Amino acid sequence: MQEERIPRLVEGADVMAHNIGAKEGFVYSCIDGVLNVEDIADVTVLPTEEVSRVIEHLISLHLVEWVDSKVHSVPAEADVEPDVDIPEDIQKQVLEAFRRVGKLNHYERLGVAIDAKPKEIRKAYFALSKTFHPDAYYGKQLGSFQSKMEVVFRNITDSYEAIGRPKKREAYDRYLQQQVAVLEAERQIDRVEERAQAMARALTKVPVAQRHSAPAPSSSGWMPSGAPEPISIRDAASPASNVVPGSPEHARMERKRELLERRLRGKAKQQPKVPARSTPVPTARVGKKAALRDLTRSLKDTAVLTGGVDRAQHHIENARIAELEGDLARAATALRMAIALDSSSRELREQYRRVNSNLRIQLVDIHRQQAKYEEENNLWAAASISWAKVAEAAPDDHEAPRHAAKALLAAGGDLRKARDFAQHSLELKPDSLDTRLLLARIYMDAGMDQSAEKELKEAAKLDPGHEMVKNLKKQLGG
Repeated sequence: MQEERIPRLVEGADVMAHNIGAKEGFVYSCIDGVLNVEDIADVTVLPTEEVSRVIEHLISLHLVEWVDSKVHSVPAEADVEPDVDIPEDIQKQVLEAFRRVGKLNHYERLGVAIDAKPKEIRKAYFALSKTFHPDAYYGKQLGSFQSKMEVVFRNITDSYEAIGRPKKREAYDRYLQQQVAVLEAERQIDRVEERAQAMARALTKVPVAQRHSAPAPSSSGWMPSGAPEPISIRDAASPASNVVPGSPEHARMERKRELLERRLRGKAKQQPKVPARSTPVPTARVGKKAALRDLTRSLKDTAVLTGGVDRAQHHIENARIAELEGDLARAATALRMAIALDSSSRELREQYRRVNSNLRIQLVDIHRQQAKYEEENNLWAAASISWAKVAEAAPDDHEAPRHAAKALLAAGGDLRKARDFAQHSLELKPDSLDTRLLLARIYMDAGMDQSAEKELKEAAKLDPGHEMVKNLKKQLGG
């Protein structure tokens, strides 16, 4: 996926110290550190390339800067210990590996590429074993590093077991691919809502934006090609305070303001609206490739005829193409941005609800598959998160909260959350023996013996002779 280019204003920069043109001022007023270049093009009704050129010029004036999408974190200083028989550089390696436990996938943990050959994986594992296996320092004083090295080595071994064998590696690769896809889809969902809300705010400020546009030419003589005619501050502003509401003057200024909004949003009467091409969903006669080709041609035709002005239609066409390709996250993103530009369309909102609903179902299915894989491989902490997402998205599924509670208990996680999940599962299915027994175990681990005994009594009513009911009662002392 192409990296987003998001501009933001330079803190403390004085835009009034520069003689910028109308177009520059308009673009500048839409920059908020949230909208990307394409979003600003949608708001300003300017070609994306033109917006990029304007932003680059504003950057040269030190008024704007690009948001760095990559977070650069400074690693914590290694807590080396002078009284252990381990070289300082090895201590730092152990500490860094220990801090990253649970944050890396199996390939990253072994330091190999995803397409690494089995021989490379084996070589990497044995090389790391020489560094992190406590037995490599037999007879030496290890101090607190003993337990840390055991944890790191156990994780390295788990990684080798997962990708060092063909069948297990195939299953893990599927899991990893799904994980990457679902994380990206969830990131898109969060990001598009942030963008849509920022765009709505920007559109409400469009008339005010012209106040920042100085009609005087730039001192450098720079003016983007095709810049709009400067609009006077009086025409751009809201009706003056000394104009009486309801008077002819007030009505005239209101009409001017509405026309300005329509102009800035690309909906002025002088810009003919191009009807959207209706492309049917592929049938037996129209293949998927033909439909995609037709949609792509429609998108290009729309851009050529409108000069890139009909931004909402641009997003709608992109959504149709994305849905045909099976990329529901991209389709939902495009439709949400179209709604931000054309919030009055009921049909558009209905399309978004349909696509977004299908996307949620798709994500739930992926989370469920991930959770099952994590359970089968004793990845209990990860499983608790995956099952919690399923439980949230499928509130009528009694299995999901029970599995979430079980995973939290196995991972040594928050027992209060585990209890809540188990109780919710019982609300959905009160006669579940497995959930009663699970809740009893949670209470026992929390030291709440009376509550555990109560749950075991309820479990005994469901199956008096169940072996686990007997065993748990014995653990409670009767």
